[in-house]
Amino acid sequence: MGVRYCGGCNPRYDRVALVKKLQGFFLQESFVAAQPGMQHPAVVVACGCPNRCVNLGDLALPKARLVWLAGWEDLLPAKKRLAELLALADAAGEAGGMAHEEVLGLLPHRAPMLFVDTVARLTPGAEITAQFFVDPQLPVLAGHFPSAPVFPGVCTVEAIAQAADLLLLSQERYAGREPLLTGIRKAAFHRKVLPGETLTINVCILEERPELGSVLCRGQALVGQALCAEAELRLALR
Repeated sequence: MGVRYCGGCNPRYDRVALVKKLQGFFLQESFVAAQPGMQHPAVVVACGCPNRCVNLGDLALPKARLVWLAGWEDLLPAKKRLAELLALADAAGEAGGMAHEEVLGLLPHRAPMLFVDTVARLTPGAEITAQFFVDPQLPVLAGHFPSAPVFPGVCTVEAIAQAADLLLLSQERYAGREPLLTGIRKAAFHRKVLPGETLTINVCILEERPELGSVLCRGQALVGQALCAEAELRLALR
């Protein structure tokens, strides 16, 4: 379970005590600081006042998995919501993901422009965790710093976009439609991706307008627990 505190500039109650009380209802769960790239079934956001000024821009998870605390009156509603989210996480874990053949069945991309191998976890309409092995024999590596190959940042963003495509195409309402990348914002690169490494790609839906076929997603690409790249992507389904 992730926890993120506000800056504490004007707290009206003991935030740490409230989080510890909440943790007492879930003794089987570990409550740790929510960091970029870490996967949690939910993140408890402890605000000292009603302003909710906590920075959450580096977390790739849907808003529905945020559990807000702004005072002791939120304790029991937070307990109920956390129990629901843990049950959903257990169900998603049992459901599994996608083998490579299933990925090929949904994505229109093919080698050498296919940057998703398998899916470890998928919650349709909410989030996805996918993997891609950066094969040292990839053609793009031959010309991208040939003496010290690096997986291009643009390909890392494309991998995030393809994972987002899978997240959308797994929904019945988008079945058979063509995903198009129409915009990139807030893209940032933090670490090189090297040949032989495996990318873990986490994507969640931030905003969806099914009537327009327009979706805004947030994605992160990691190697292990190291955040390599992150971006918000706008996709259209045609």
